[in-house]
Amino acid sequence: MLIEGPLKIGVLDQPEMPGRELHIDFTPEFIALDAQAQGQQFQDYLKSLHEGIAKLAEDDPNRAGMLIVQQISEQLFPHLASGDLELDETIVVEMGRDASSASLMNLLSL
Repeated sequence: MLIEGPLKIGVLDQPEMPGRELHIDFTPEFIALDAQAQGQQFQDYLKSLHEGIAKLAEDDPNRAGMLIVQQISEQLFPHLASGDLELDETIVVEMGRDASSASLMNLLSL
């Protein structure tokens, strides 16, 4: 399932490392918006994630990956809304090597 929105998410997966890294960037189109439009677009993105997850069966292989994206996005939103995020910098999130991160890898490779 393709997740379209204000974030570009990449995964650094090196076998010699104990975990994986998510590299999260905001799209140039999102960065170009004014603060109010950014907040509205990000809220719309969170809503679409919620709706997309609700449509998936509990055992759908994409569900865990989408939940990770949703959780990270929900954590970013207050900082985005308050203007505390440098939108042109990459955010790095470290993850383990479990079923959820494998689901996210599969989701992002589509």
